[in-house]
Amino acid sequence: MDASSGSSSPATLATEPPTRDRARLSSRPERPCDTCRKRKLKCAKAPGHERCVLCIFHDRDCTYEDAPQLRRKRGSGVGQPSPETVDSSTASGKRRKAITEDATPSLLDQALGLHRTTHFKYIGSSSPQQEKLVDIIHQVGPSQDCLTGTKFRRVAHHVTFLSKPDHDAPLSNDTDRDLEAIESLVSPHGRGLVDLYFGTVHPSYPILHKGVFMEKYKRSYTEFSPPLLAAVYLLAMDWWEFDRELSSQAKPDTGALSQWATKALMDVMHRPKLSSAQAALLLLQRAGCDSWILTSQVVALGEELGLHLDCSDWNIPDWEKGLRRRLSWALFMQDKWGSLIHGRPSHISSSCWQLPDITLNDFPESAADDENREGSSEVEKGRLLFIYLTRLTMIMTEAKECLYGPHDTRVQAIVRSAGLQGLLELVKPLVVQLKDWMHSLPPELRMSDIKTRKLCSNGYLHLSYLVTEIIIHRHIISNLDSAPSPLIALCRDAARARLERAVAFVDALKPEHLQAFWWFAAPKSLAYIRTYGGLLWATSATEDEAEFYRKKLADFRWGLKVRAKGVGFVTAALKEMEESLSEIDMSRGVAVPESTGG
Repeated sequence: MDASSGSSSPATLATEPPTRDRARLSSRPERPCDTCRKRKLKCAKAPGHERCVLCIFHDRDCTYEDAPQLRRKRGSGVGQPSPETVDSSTASGKRRKAITEDATPSLLDQALGLHRTTHFKYIGSSSPQQEKLVDIIHQVGPSQDCLTGTKFRRVAHHVTFLSKPDHDAPLSNDTDRDLEAIESLVSPHGRGLVDLYFGTVHPSYPILHKGVFMEKYKRSYTEFSPPLLAAVYLLAMDWWEFDRELSSQAKPDTGALSQWATKALMDVMHRPKLSSAQAALLLLQRAGCDSWILTSQVVALGEELGLHLDCSDWNIPDWEKGLRRRLSWALFMQDKWGSLIHGRPSHISSSCWQLPDITLNDFPESAADDENREGSSEVEKGRLLFIYLTRLTMIMTEAKECLYGPHDTRVQAIVRSAGLQGLLELVKPLVVQLKDWMHSLPPELRMSDIKTRKLCSNGYLHLSYLVTEIIIHRHIISNLDSAPSPLIALCRDAARARLERAVAFVDALKPEHLQAFWWFAAPKSLAYIRTYGGLLWATSATEDEAEFYRKKLADFRWGLKVRAKGVGFVTAALKEMEESLSEIDMSRGVAVPESTGG
């Protein structure tokens, strides 16, 4: 039953002991208990029982510790407490009150994107809040708009944000209900899942700030954005069996948790914070859960948060600058690789996104933060992997825009005027960049770098490299018409070598690779390799060549099938292949051309 339900079974009420102290009961204030006040429900006492129906159902004490709601007199103004400190009519108001009264210094006190009671939206240069007018408002005094209760926060020259209290956003009162429902689905395993997440997922995909997350979690799970908490739990559950304590327990219902996460994410879009972008990115990483529509939403959300801007000189904490840079790159990569594998135009214009190179200084954790638990991932390796993935993404983006963009008429014009040789000259710089990238990989990012009882996520980096090579060679293979035979043979040999390398890559995957974190693009990247092999088969010059590709693709699919059990991204890849390529019958012969160019 849903933990937020207020119903109670007769059997439960029958076991509740009757009230012994009638005098104490009659003297109790006639107001809802803390639990019912938090849920904004009528506090209904069961006849002859001390506790209310809701508290009996949840087997908790009826308490009256929270201060009564303070009502403001009509016409009162100066000297009245602000809504952030008084609003106790909802559970979220109580949480804000507790936050403001907590004198313990927090990493979030000066944050822009993760403030505990306020959300901020970037004011663009063409938006209604014209900068000169904002300057005048700042000069007046507290930068407060008396009509709407909104205010401005300037973090750098020409960089201003509009701030609003979280409780003013639509659906803000659903937060506590969502949090309790999410926590009830995993209880009492919440802390175990958080530890599992930071041991396995976070090192390989470091878009959270572990210190900030754990500071909040140690206080209470109720301080979190519901979709982020659910996303962390969901991803961690993919490694449930790797934790000794969790593996002996019944696994929570991932389907129900996923539904709550999706619903809660749509709710918090109205009050954007970095945690909203983090939640969306994490949910997109789940095997088979990639969504181009959600990708477009999270890109728009990131721009609301100013993640398309260089925050280097902003007046925000250093830890938030590093977090923003990592999130900016994560969004950029999500969009660019999503654009590739879905065959859609990118939502991000590289000229409008200011992305300084990410460095090791942008990561708060280091090798010293490695966990000793069995099956964890290496922090240092994850930092390097993220950095090199950003560099590879820039090469892939350039290749896609050059060869598959909406303005590829330039490429076609080159092919018409200079033939295949002109196309090869065009892609040569891309090929050189890829070779330089591969040669620059540090030893820690090689596929062979596996530590004892540690997982290794290097696989999704190398798979992304293979796909970047393939998109170049796929375009070349599609433009071989009327080229000289020796040049065609050279291009087809190079294309064949890339397919063989991809098949060998799958065959070489070890359990330490397969059981590690693989990002969202991995399933479709494997399917991409399959379609590339299909293109080589369909354009074969001889039946012997066609037979070679039939066998090679059969080996590729078999290599995936024997590795699919318990490996989500491989299972999703096979499903993708079945849905998109099931109609291709490779048992038939191909139409072998009578002759090729001169």
